[in-house]
Amino acid sequence: MKLIERFLNSGVYIALIFLITLISWSFYQETPPHIFNIYNIIGIFVLVSLMFLILIFFENTLYITPILVSILFVVNETGMDFSTTTSALWMYVVVALVIIGPIIHVLRYKPKLKKGHFTLGFLLIAISYILALFFIPFDINAIPVSMMGFLYLGFYIFLLTTAKGSVDYIFKILIFINILLTAQLGLFLYRGYIAHPELEFVDRLFTGWGRNLGWANVNDICSYLALTFPAYLYFIYKKPYHIYLWVVMIIPVIFIFLLESRGGIIAFAISFIGVMIFNLIKGHVRQLVQMLVFLIVISIIFYIFEEALMRWWETFLASFGEDLNDFSSNRIEIYKQGLTVFKAHPLFGGGWLSLQQLNPGTNLFMYHSTIIQALATMGLFGLAALGVHFFQVGTFFFKQITLEKSLFMIGYAAAQIHGLIDNVQYAVSFSLLIVIIFVLWENSDKQTEFDMIHHRYKIKKS
Repeated sequence: MKLIERFLNSGVYIALIFLITLISWSFYQETPPHIFNIYNIIGIFVLVSLMFLILIFFENTLYITPILVSILFVVNETGMDFSTTTSALWMYVVVALVIIGPIIHVLRYKPKLKKGHFTLGFLLIAISYILALFFIPFDINAIPVSMMGFLYLGFYIFLLTTAKGSVDYIFKILIFINILLTAQLGLFLYRGYIAHPELEFVDRLFTGWGRNLGWANVNDICSYLALTFPAYLYFIYKKPYHIYLWVVMIIPVIFIFLLESRGGIIAFAISFIGVMIFNLIKGHVRQLVQMLVFLIVISIIFYIFEEALMRWWETFLASFGEDLNDFSSNRIEIYKQGLTVFKAHPLFGGGWLSLQQLNPGTNLFMYHSTIIQALATMGLFGLAALGVHFFQVGTFFFKQITLEKSLFMIGYAAAQIHGLIDNVQYAVSFSLLIVIIFVLWENSDKQTEFDMIHHRYKIKKS
């Protein structure tokens, strides 16, 4: 068991989990009569089964966190809605395994409940998710999504009492998330490229493969790339001679550019600039030289593909449309609808299906803004709950600042700024990912791998 546990604690294990995720996600062809691709379903069952076994045989639940995270990014069905999700029998089996596993773990190992730094914020958010149900007409479809807040709270409390956290483990997960999503984008762009041989080279680069990756659309994926991008710098500082990481960092930069997601580029640009500025201030000569070479290489790539750069600029100018609503991809109208719902239900909101009820026959579900989402679905109580949560985030990450906390907050701030104009904070994937990161950080005995020497970070000597 000790040998297996050492493996579960390694980067190789995390890489293997995300490789299984990528392979499972890559099967996108239809496999009738199944709504979801059968190989994608098999991959999900492999991941959930591994998690189930780990929960039974290992006391430290740290090892299930890479699996939990990977499940967030594995589904590739682009036509998901309430009916397709609730009609899939295998989905209930997966949920049952996810619930039964922790129950068996608790019964076997009998962990003691703990109250964490973020408990109050997550509790208030969970309450805000369901309060609207008591003040609006009953709709059974609203119950599952309204219970998600308590699901996040449950995972937080469970991991808080059963996982031995590790900041280094968190950054291993973050960097492999970035590599996984970059690989998914690569397949996304490649499929679009080969599907249109009749187009010119530059046009084929921008064609893409629809706008949906299954678990999210390409706008959403930018938030996760922005959130996880600073993780590269953690390992660059930890292993300063491994310059290949600078090469890997070039790939997501190019792919984000090819996506033509305006909000996504803003989020990623904030993260990218934040990383460069941080390295400029806190890096040593070696990292500064490496960064300079990195920026020169990116500049050369964009210079060589100047035609692609001009193509992107033309598309950006064309996206302005006739008015602000056109430019915002109809978001202004959605914001107006959200404020209308808030005015009708100011205290506890109009519930999680309010936007769909205003636009019957569509898949509209989120208000594309963290603030509007909170006000429309959960009212002033929901906004206050979110405020408490953000206050707790600030008091945790800005106390005894470390290299790791600084890098994470760069990505977190970039993602939250994107959330002002898109679905971020309340997206299921983002919410559960944040729960996992926060609880592992809170439970970590060793908060940093670095010492501050002359205002610059250096890896601690063993």
